[in-house]
Amino acid sequence: MHYLPLPLNKTLLALATTSVLTLTFAAPAMAHCDALDGPVISDARIALDAGDVTPVLKWVPAADEARISSTFEKALEVRHNSDSARELADQQFFAELVEIHRASEGAPFTGIKPAGEIDPAVQLADRALEDGKIDVFLARIVEKFEQSARSAFEATLAAKQQAGNDPERGREFVDHYVHYVHYLEDVHNVIAGNTGHGH
Repeated sequence: MHYLPLPLNKTLLALATTSVLTLTFAAPAMAHCDALDGPVISDARIALDAGDVTPVLKWVPAADEARISSTFEKALEVRHNSDSARELADQQFFAELVEIHRASEGAPFTGIKPAGEIDPAVQLADRALEDGKIDVFLARIVEKFEQSARSAFEATLAAKQQAGNDPERGREFVDHYVHYVHYLEDVHNVIAGNTGHGH
């Protein structure tokens, strides 16, 4: 990997981290609180196995504690009947828990998602919290940002050098230019706290 001078690395780190996290958490397709291997259901499994609702209460507003506690108690009663009853009770509890959690975030509940589909950036973010270190996550974000920015820059620069030859090549340059400028502009605006651009 090509290493940048320290000041530029710090700048890229700030830009990349904010940009990637913003895109990750803003995109519904990348949501992970409704996944079977996400943090909400992981805590729900711990709570059910321990017979203690406490681990999941942090995922719901205080106003919904009584509701989720009632559902939890019902699940505990049912899951002792058989393996199939246990599975059904757990799934119903997961669904209600996630639905309440997502509603508190203003997000719709579209069902429990299968395991193994959590975005890699989110997995790394969660793993950093588990390990107590964020270095691996930041290094990957910086590397990915540098690759994307350099690729867009080099393609745009090459197209610019041919842009004056004929209208078609000029239009190719414009296509590259729009992607390149908007990509860097959007990242910068996230850092600066701006929400839009003039295009």
